[in-house]
Amino acid sequence: MPIIQANSVSVQFGEVLALQDLSFAIEKGEYIGLIGPNGAGKSTLLRTLLGIITPTSGSVVVADEVVFGYVPQNYIFQNTFAISVQEVLEMGLPRSSFFVTHQEKALCIQKLEMVGLDASFVSQSFHALSGGQKQRVIIARSLLSSPTVLLFDEPLSGVDFPTKLQIYELLSHINTVYGITIVFVSHEIESVVSECHRILCLNKTLHEGCHPMDFIRGNIFKKPCIFPKKRKSIPIHHHHL
Repeated sequence: MPIIQANSVSVQFGEVLALQDLSFAIEKGEYIGLIGPNGAGKSTLLRTLLGIITPTSGSVVVADEVVFGYVPQNYIFQNTFAISVQEVLEMGLPRSSFFVTHQEKALCIQKLEMVGLDASFVSQSFHALSGGQKQRVIIARSLLSSPTVLLFDEPLSGVDFPTKLQIYELLSHINTVYGITIVFVSHEIESVVSECHRILCLNKTLHEGCHPMDFIRGNIFKKPCIFPKKRKSIPIHHHHL
């Protein structure tokens, strides 16, 4: 049974049609790449899955077990605003109290370790980190709610290519080891294809027969569907986060 099901979803803003008649399913444990040109509706689709945007027509059905984590396209804090790694992480805590408990601090360290950073980073200035380290902190923040589904909206802009490859490998590790479903939006087509189980080719509708390179060449088919990527299946082990 899919954990997310889109049924003939369309989204319109005034006279602008952002998404048209999308139907697809996401299974538990999948790693899906979402690609398409600028203005294709990728961010709109993620926000529709999150429930931030209500479809103009159609529906999105999300299983009760789903807990979303979200990494936005723009997360950079102003350099004039001093903020520590611990303070960035605390933004992701599901809390009702102003004071951070010892258990919550331990949870922050645990999530940092999941993304390859140790406890020494919690007291560091967020602005002093490298681009890749900042990305890892933001991913750790998204893990604090113990999500079952992580949505990434092109979060790697401004990061050098070797660092991007490391982040892609990290996400593949999180998907495989912890069984977290991932939907990743990116323009780094070749890198996304190498890690994902499946590719959604989006340009307001989903496209059939669409190899990712078709977006570069401008060849896009008209029948809505999903382009599957051939990849050896990887067993997914479920661990408590």
